[in-house]
Amino acid sequence: MSVGRGDPLARLAVLMVRYRARVFAGWLVAAVIGLIGLPYLLGSVSSPTIEVSGSESQRAGALISAGLPSFGNDQMIAVLHSPMHSSTDPTFDAAINAAIAALGPMDGVDGIVLLPRVGDARPVQVLTETLEPLRPLFHDEHTAYLLVGMSGDDRLRQNRVPMQQAVIDEATRAASAGAVRAYLLGGTSFGQAVQEAEISDLMRIELVAVPAAILVLLVGLRAPVAALVPVLIAAASVLSTLGLFALIRDIFPVDGMLLIGVNAIGLGIGIDYALFVMNRYREELAKGADPLAAIRAASATTGRTVVYSALILLFACLSLFLVRWHIFAVAAVGTMTVIAVTAVASVSLLPAVLVALTKWLEWRPPGISRLGRVWLGENGEAAGRLTRWTDHLMRHPWPYTIAVTAGLMLAAVPTPNMTLGFDSEARALADTPVITGFAITDRDAPGIGATVTILLSRPADSAEPNVEPLLAALRADPEVAAVSKLDNGVDLTAVLAVPKHLPTSVNVVDLVRRIRTDIAPTYAPPGLPVTVGGPSALISDILTETSTKLWWVVGWVLALMFAVLVVVLRSVILPLKAILMSLLATGASFGLTVLVFQRGVSDQVSGLANQGLIWPQVPLIVFVVLFGLSTDYELFLVRRIQEEYLATGDNRRSVAVGLQSTARSITLAAVILAVGFGSLLVSEINGLKSFGFAIAVALIIDATLIRLVLVPALMQIMGRWNWWIPSWPGFCRSVSSTEGPSERTEEVPAAVAAR
Repeated sequence: MSVGRGDPLARLAVLMVRYRARVFAGWLVAAVIGLIGLPYLLGSVSSPTIEVSGSESQRAGALISAGLPSFGNDQMIAVLHSPMHSSTDPTFDAAINAAIAALGPMDGVDGIVLLPRVGDARPVQVLTETLEPLRPLFHDEHTAYLLVGMSGDDRLRQNRVPMQQAVIDEATRAASAGAVRAYLLGGTSFGQAVQEAEISDLMRIELVAVPAAILVLLVGLRAPVAALVPVLIAAASVLSTLGLFALIRDIFPVDGMLLIGVNAIGLGIGIDYALFVMNRYREELAKGADPLAAIRAASATTGRTVVYSALILLFACLSLFLVRWHIFAVAAVGTMTVIAVTAVASVSLLPAVLVALTKWLEWRPPGISRLGRVWLGENGEAAGRLTRWTDHLMRHPWPYTIAVTAGLMLAAVPTPNMTLGFDSEARALADTPVITGFAITDRDAPGIGATVTILLSRPADSAEPNVEPLLAALRADPEVAAVSKLDNGVDLTAVLAVPKHLPTSVNVVDLVRRIRTDIAPTYAPPGLPVTVGGPSALISDILTETSTKLWWVVGWVLALMFAVLVVVLRSVILPLKAILMSLLATGASFGLTVLVFQRGVSDQVSGLANQGLIWPQVPLIVFVVLFGLSTDYELFLVRRIQEEYLATGDNRRSVAVGLQSTARSITLAAVILAVGFGSLLVSEINGLKSFGFAIAVALIIDATLIRLVLVPALMQIMGRWNWWIPSWPGFCRSVSSTEGPSERTEEVPAAVAAR
């Protein structure tokens, strides 16, 4: 009986080949839907909800919206600036009045208040007791500020920002003959600007990633048709995923970073999965098998590994739901969708394409052959080098194990110094209203958009509490520029603390934590619930949530990886080794990311300080994706070694054969994935750059130092203990039952015993 004849994946592959015309038609329709829906999808992109579910800042927002309705559930600052006119000039007065008249009636605007102006000795006409204490904040006589209360959820507010920005700026310019300009500042406007920058980067990233991946495949495979097959599978997977997102865009809104991540992951794993299956298919053809027998064998062996890899990635992404920040739920759903679609394409579309193009897979034009010889040498020569390296490594495993481990641990040393936060992205957002406004306020009153709100709730119609001790304690804090208070006369008192820095500053985050843990508990009136909110509190909650849940996610992924690998590899030692290897690669990648991206410099374009902060979602998502992808390479390498070991029982020969059989494919696949994620470096957004860099570097480390050196060296050192598994009643039987009948030649415990 030929290999894989009774395997379910092999039967599925034959079925896809038999009805390949229908398969091609179905995937073509899915891809066309994706192409047609892409413009609509890009037009509906918005940032996901930035609130942390159940957080203190979320509760504070609800309290402000209910107790102080004119302030809405989000507050923005309108910055009005003129290089020529003072804010008290009649021209500037006309611009202010025009801005209020134009912005006030718009949907989502609940209230507008003019803040104190430099040079205007008259008290402000509205909320005098609250706003006059803030007067010392302002020093620029050419700038005026409006406090704007906004309502609506995050997506609705972001969708409104472009129109609101256009209306207020047009009104101020018209009223001042172009002398006064207006800029809306706040988390909502910043998020909307980042979304636009990410969308503009998307096309540039794809123009780098796709041609680079095709070039790598051409050089590595030296066969144009074979090089295009993985790209075809990846393209069909990504387009089908985007088409699905376009159809459900009203239910599941996507953001720019998710689209970029879906494209990078879909391109990478789509090419990887197709490449491994195709190489096994070509290997079977070279042995003399006919196309149907070859596709059965490839699907039953490498195809099964692809399914395992996809399942591991899917389960790893489930860990992101542990984080209460909505961005992680969106990332999890989007990533899991593209993984599932890619896996389906690998077991349905790929077999049909391979069999249909069988006679063209090995076609090589003379120019490509010469290029391959220049870059890689002849097949025999390359195989000979790999054989010599394998023999050398098998004879000297300890020196290489020690040297590589020490090098990776040294690279990981900076990892504990990683500082999370939100960079101003001044270079990426240069010349946008939000960055122009930030630059103006940074010179004048940087903390005006970072106000920390301490809310004291009390029974309705009870006396206003004495908050003087709290105000005095806040004034004494070195990071507080001004304090004030506001009472609604019924049941809520708000104490406002304006920091000395922009909301993205780490000093402001530290101030929020200090207020929550020390100042408010000590100096707030006793017996009243205290809730701390505001934009700076939101950032603090995000950082707290991501850092706290990091270890939950790490524990989930490690436990999952260990359990799945025990079942798939029928070993306890190999999964433990795989986890340690992945931790080494991830730690080294994070350490190098800190060295490259975490530095404080002043951006020459805007003048804003770049504090070298790394987006808080980057380490968590990178960890999950990296562990999933590194498990792919572990499975492809070790299952090939296992296949040989089950047949021979010779550990050293099995490691050598497995390494020689998969080294080129793993290296090529890793380079392609690294190209896909490395293409994010062309983005101007530091968060995307650090995300792409971390994954690309880790993949290169994993596919070279880990898979080609550490894994085979350690397997040679451990010998027959590689395949040790407890002999608990029923354990070996339940574990071994996961293998298909066509792959299992003998039980692993028996093979080990025979050694």
